[in-house]
Amino acid sequence: MRATAIGLLAAVAASASAADTSTECSEGLHMIVARGTGEDEGPGATAMLAEEVVERIPGSSFEGLDYPATLTDPDYDESVAEGDEALRKRLRDYAEACPDSKMAVLGYSQGAHVSTDVLCGGPGGDFGNADPLPKDFIESNVVAIVLFGDPSHLANATYNKGTSKKDGIFERDDVSACEALGDRIVSYCDTGDVYCDSGSNRTVHSLYIERYGDDVVEFIADRYESAEGKKGPETSASRPTPSSSGAGATSSATTNTDTPSATDGGEEGAATEAGDDDDAAAGLVPGLGLAGMLAFGVVMALM
Repeated sequence: MRATAIGLLAAVAASASAADTSTECSEGLHMIVARGTGEDEGPGATAMLAEEVVERIPGSSFEGLDYPATLTDPDYDESVAEGDEALRKRLRDYAEACPDSKMAVLGYSQGAHVSTDVLCGGPGGDFGNADPLPKDFIESNVVAIVLFGDPSHLANATYNKGTSKKDGIFERDDVSACEALGDRIVSYCDTGDVYCDSGSNRTVHSLYIERYGDDVVEFIADRYESAEGKKGPETSASRPTPSSSGAGATSSATTNTDTPSATDGGEEGAATEAGDDDDAAAGLVPGLGLAGMLAFGVVMALM
């Protein structure tokens, strides 16, 4: 199962790297994917899900958000701030260039933190209280928001999925703006996740795509089809529009490689303590501007 997933990710990365970086207005759904800390530029591991959506909704495309996604240089809080600015701008630019297209936002780990800031507002504390994008803009343009392992996760929010009962390490002061988005937003966090559940198991942080991937593809497709009032378009044509700034590659390629089946998203289960586990999809710890968190022994867990 792991070998299949790695093979698919490699194929997706290759197609994304080869893709034209100019903006295209998708005939289907356009996804903006914000990667986790330390992942290479582009969409990161979440590209596997985006590729499945491309297969499910012909004419769809995706791009990786162009932002640092770093722990240091710049520090985590500064990286998040840059990501917030980049995502806010990219959403507005795409909506202006492609007013007839719909978008989805997918964020993993630090990318989930960034996504929630922009769509729901700043979390407070060291990260500030920036206003979210206007609700009417989101409702008109963004059909689905999917978060994995969000460090700013708040327990008991109405849009939460997974088994977590605890707050994340950077929990939000208020999630009312997120909850006001209704069923267009879901946030996955499982018990033990060192970042979104303030747990001690980094392996849990790496398992969301495997556990919930099939559900997420269905969720995004259903949201898109509901917004369009029809099934996805029959063709995969796309229309060129003005070039976008930033290094996030855009892909509308498809692949015939099978993806792993989602497993039960129940409790922590067989996940093991893994201080240097190779399976970890994305690492996250606060940067020097938030150095106090280092006292908790949080360390990077990279792919």
